[in-house]
Formats: sequence, structure tokens, C-alpha cells
Amino acid sequence: MDAMFGRLWNAVKKKEYAFPFWSAVIVGLVTHMYLFTNKFPNSDAMTSFYFDQNMITSGRWFLTVVCGISSYYDLNWIIGVLSVLYLAVASVVVSEFFEVKSNAVRCCIGALMVTFPAVTATFAYLYTADGYMLAFLLAILAAYLTKKYKWGFAVGGVCLALSVGSYQAYVAATILMCLFSLIMMCLNNCTFKELWSKAWRYLAMGGIGAGLYYVALKVLLAVQGKTLDTYQGIDEMGKLSLKTLPGKMIDAYHDFAAFALKGNVIINNGFSLCCVVLLIVVVCATALFCYIKSKAFKRWYHTLLLLVFVGLIPFGTNIIYFMSSNVTFHLLMRLQWVMFPIFAVVLSEKMLTIKASSDTASEESTVQEESVKKAGNKKPGVSFALIVSCIGVIGAAGLSYQFMLMDNIAYFNMNERYEKTYAYCLRLIDRIEQTPGYETGMPIAMIGVLDESKYPTTDITGDVTSNISGATGDMLIYKGEQYAAFMKHYLNVTINPIVGDQIIEIYNSPEYREMDSFPAESSIRIVDGIMYIKTEPIE
Repeated sequence: MDAMFGRLWNAVKKKEYAFPFWSAVIVGLVTHMYLFTNKFPNSDAMTSFYFDQNMITSGRWFLTVVCGISSYYDLNWIIGVLSVLYLAVASVVVSEFFEVKSNAVRCCIGALMVTFPAVTATFAYLYTADGYMLAFLLAILAAYLTKKYKWGFAVGGVCLALSVGSYQAYVAATILMCLFSLIMMCLNNCTFKELWSKAWRYLAMGGIGAGLYYVALKVLLAVQGKTLDTYQGIDEMGKLSLKTLPGKMIDAYHDFAAFALKGNVIINNGFSLCCVVLLIVVVCATALFCYIKSKAFKRWYHTLLLLVFVGLIPFGTNIIYFMSSNVTFHLLMRLQWVMFPIFAVVLSEKMLTIKASSDTASEESTVQEESVKKAGNKKPGVSFALIVSCIGVIGAAGLSYQFMLMDNIAYFNMNERYEKTYAYCLRLIDRIEQTPGYETGMPIAMIGVLDESKYPTTDITGDVTSNISGATGDMLIYKGEQYAAFMKHYLNVTINPIVGDQIIEIYNSPEYREMDSFPAESSIRIVDGIMYIKTEPIE
């Protein structure tokens, strides 16, 4: 056993693993520790202090398992650290998948992986974040195992099924890694046989994963006696018709362009724009260099396949459009976008390692050897390649730093939002308890939407965080159940809000309509043993 652990330790401490892993861990903790050591709940977290994560009705039949590793309690530090560790391992896997040699590039991969704002959006819902991050790791592993091992597509299919069974959106990360792998093979002038061998294994992995996921979903739904929910069109998952396919294709490509250019995430200010431009220049220069250097243009199918694979990128990125109908994207579903800056910095390194094509004629090889000797045995183009590679690292590191700032600006607003909500609820519960006739546990009718005109706007982060789900706005809660949960856990007060059709009747009653909005004196009254509280704007 000692020998086994010794071999395992020797493998883990290899520097090619250490650089992306520790980069992700250190940068991840620096970026997110503020959240891990504080409690900044959002509206959903109000009812998820303990949640068994049984999301079978949303198609996430494996989520309860991956979240169970940290228990089902909302434990900030444990969940946060596990999430960072999962992303750190994912960084190592990505580095190995792309066969990265440069330690600087490996560090950039780790830093980008943990700072991308989609991670922060997920951490805004921290009670489920570790399960989602493990799902992302499984999606990355699916592509890695398929590429590296002859029969890896079978195990990769299992990993993909478990990933989709935890969170469906991350299948896009698997698809992007496969596409990027095929693109690099085209740039390296691989033979058609090599391309086809890799492509069919990727397809086999996807087919196995989809099949296992669907079978497990049907079995578990039957065992639990449940059906899929209508939320985000989950109940229509897999029911894609030829009639709707063109429209979904257009939506996928339109959304890809819209998020890339106007999503306010990747390009957030002038600094991030400069970093993105640097990475785009690096990608174009490196791709052209590799395409010419490897003589890939001599095989006509490389150009055709390269165009096809590049054209499929928006489709793969937004594959969720084709998995469920009426889907509405939010940032939690866009973690796969981190693969773009990662691929850019990875590709920049390839300019240093690209080799001439294997079918170069012997006389061409002789000419190259003679030219090398005349140049003093120096490789042609190395200085240019180094410059491009350094620009890629600078662009990736700068973008990672910008992401880190965005993340902490989001956490800044989450703290402000919590403090305001706490102060507001404290004032509200004081008025409730001072109202004549109030009794603990009596039914309370409250809509929850606030009259924002009566309170100062303190969300000064909108220009930065407008698209970071779960981190924007001035207040946390907007309905009675959330008030009840917040007051129960943070103010040690019990209220009994009315829900369902009765609240609609009260909302439309003349007694409620004639009331003023809180904190006005007439904003709270008792009618027939029910306390009415009006917080919304007056029409």
C-alpha cells in the first residue's frame, strides 16, 4: 500500500501537474475567499440552507450525489474549497489534454479557470456550487479520456453522462474541447485517417454519454414516480423537430455573437478589450503560422474540415438550445466560455512546438537542414514565435486579473445587498410586532416587491456585474416565503406568509389596493385576522 501511495504521490507532484493545480488553488482562494468566509445569500439560497439536491425533475439525477460529498448544508468554506479543488484538477486535465509544455501557459490555464465570472455566478448560489464544479470536471475528463486512451471513449461516455446528470449545460465544454482538438490536428497536418480515428471516438463518447444519461433519467423518474418540470423547457428535452431546427441554429449563432461582443463579461472595459484583442491576434497569427509551417494547405480536406470545425464552435457552445426548448441563458450556463481564452493561450505555445508535416519530401528536408546550418544551427522563426507566445501569456494573465476584479466587485455588491436587506427586514419586523392586534404566527399577506423610489439605490456595480447572475440588484428577496426564511435564520423571528390563490384574492381586494406602501403608516393593517403588508409601488 505504501508503494502504491508512493507512486501516486510521485505522479501528483510532477511539476507539469503542480503549475496549473497550484495556480488555480492560490488564485482561486485569493479571488473567492471573501465569499467563502462570509454569508451573502441570494433569493434562492433563502430556502436552501439545507437542500438534498434531488433535482430529478430538472433532469439532474446525479446532482444529489455530487453535492452530497459536502453534505446538503450550505457550508460556505467546505463547498468553496471543494469547488476550487475541482477546478484545479480540471486545469491539470485541460493542460494534459492540450499537451501544454510551458509552465507559464499552465499557470494561465489555472488562473483563467477559477476567475472566469461564470464561476462567480455559480458561487452566488454556493449551496450547489461544488456539485456544478464537479460536473464541469467530469465534462472535461470525458474529452480527455477519449483523446488519450484507445478505449477511453467508453469511460469518457460514463463521465459525460454523470456530468449531464448533474448539470446539462456543461456538455458544451466537452464539445468545445473535442472541436479544438480536431482544429489543432488540422493545423498540424494530420492525416485523414488520424482525424477520422479521433472524430469517431469523440462521437462514440457523445453517443454513449447521451444514451446512458437518458436511460438513467427514465429509470429514476419511474422509480421516484415523477415527471420532468416545465422550467426552461426541460420537459421537452430531446424532442427536437426538423421544423424548429433552423430557428434554433439561428438563435445559437446569434446568441454566440451577442454574448461575445455585448455580454459585458469577456469584454467589460478597455483593459479587457485590449487583452481580448491580444488573444485574437495571437490565435490568428499562430493558426496561420501552423497552417503554413506544417504544410497543411497541401491537403485540401484540411482547409474544408478546418472551416467546418470552426463553424461548429457556436453550435457546440450553445448546444443547450438543442437539448431543451424555450431555454433562457444565464451566466451559470456559460462556464464553457472559459475554454476560449484558454485555447488562445494554448495555441500561442504551439508556434514553438509545431513540426513540419510528416510527408515533406526528402529534398525539402535537406534544404531545411542546410538553411539551419547556415543560420548557425538556430531554428528559423523562433524569436517571432517567442514574441507571439509571450503576448498570449500577457493577454491571458491580464484577462484573468480583470476577471478577478469583476468577481470581487460582484461580491462587494452581494455584501451591500445583504446589509440593506437585513436593515430593511429589521425595520419591517419591528413595525409588524408594534401593530395592534398582531400575534406571533398569524397569517401575513405580503407581495414582497419593493417600492424602489422610497429607498436609495446603492448598486453602483451595474456597469460591471450586469450579467453576473445572482450578484446584481439592491435587495435579496421579493416574495413572502423568502421574507419568512430570512427573518427566521437571520432575525430569529417567525412569520407565516400566505401563498397560493389566497394571496391573489387579497392582492386584488379593495382593502389592499387602498393601502400605502411601506414604510408609510397605512402600509400595515389587520383585516379579518390576516395582516396585510404592502411594500410594492402604488399604482
